[in-house]
Amino acid sequence: MRLLLRSCLSFAPLLLLVFLVSDQNISARTRMPLDMPPLVLWAWDRDDDLSFIDIRDTAVAYLAATVILRGETVLLTPRHHPLAPPQGTRLIAVAHVEVDRYEPPVVSDAQALAFAETLAALRATRPGEFLQIDFEATSSQRAFFLKAVAALRQRLPDAVLSATALTSWCLHERWTQALAVDEVVPMLFRMGPDRRRIRAYFADGGDFRSANCRTSIGVASDELPPAIPGGRRIYAFSPRRWNADTYATLRERIRQWSDASRVY
Repeated sequence: MRLLLRSCLSFAPLLLLVFLVSDQNISARTRMPLDMPPLVLWAWDRDDDLSFIDIRDTAVAYLAATVILRGETVLLTPRHHPLAPPQGTRLIAVAHVEVDRYEPPVVSDAQALAFAETLAALRATRPGEFLQIDFEATSSQRAFFLKAVAALRQRLPDAVLSATALTSWCLHERWTQALAVDEVVPMLFRMGPDRRRIRAYFADGGDFRSANCRTSIGVASDELPPAIPGGRRIYAFSPRRWNADTYATLRERIRQWSDASRVY
């Protein structure tokens, strides 16, 4: 495994840049920095040791805070664990959104504005080049989400904004195109009963329906797909603490995806 790690790290920067950023979907059409690393590790609220990452092509999207929508209120729970990435690591602040199951949000205009104000304050006080919103909005919450992000964009007209998305949103629906963000990251993992069919679809060369879902993609270290569309920035989640072996395995799979894209 140490040999695999060394070999992966030796050619990974060039490999990642060629495979992931060659597609012109990642362009000046958005506010996304053109030199943003093509691989991003999601660092959840854990004491992950990230000392092994190659900061030349790997950034870290860390959980900055959890936003809780409850009744008419918007609550904020800050990150509990310290974050200690290598010096010089490019950072992205992530706001994870949860809905109170016992007191569901009213999803009013006033709450949408409060939500936007909370995220704007988070963007101003947490380190990171841009803000990513992680919100699995139900069908009844999508109009609220669109309105809240639009209000956030009014407050931060020049900021880079990102949003994660369920795979189904980008495959079968188009509503994410109305999100006032620069990047939508469909999460190609934890897909439920349609998992095999969706993975086969991408293995056959399929792609997402929504255009703004074609710049980045999210994967999980414990269920890496056999194939993904080319030209994407890759966000990677690990259900356990990141370590050098998991990182090396991810990079080896990226190399395989790159080889497959050249074949086809």
